[in-house]
Amino acid sequence: MSYYNPYWNKALQNQQKSQVKPEAKPSQRQQGKQRRGTRDDFGDEWVGKEVEGRVVEGANVVVLRGRVIDVSKYWIKLFVNNQILYLNKAYILSIKPAEMKDTASGGGNAGAGQSRAG
Repeated sequence: MSYYNPYWNKALQNQQKSQVKPEAKPSQRQQGKQRRGTRDDFGDEWVGKEVEGRVVEGANVVVLRGRVIDVSKYWIKLFVNNQILYLNKAYILSIKPAEMKDTASGGGNAGAGQSRAG
């Protein structure tokens, strides 16, 4: 024998009415992209330039010098020691422009500190 409660149907109707239906809102990820008008990284500034970077390799920190060939969201493609190296950005500690030595004139300070004999 089933027991019929006349208030049960009314309670279900009220519960359904009280539930707020979500409006068509853009997702938080889309809102962030619309709101943010900045770039994700500065990788495009490094393309074609000589760089020196400190990179984590196991428990060690290694300094790499090479030319940046291409940049993607997670990877940097470097030309190091006549080899192509794909480096994950998560392992880069720092990156800076490589200081180029001027070997044509015998050094950057060639002639510094010399006086002319008259």
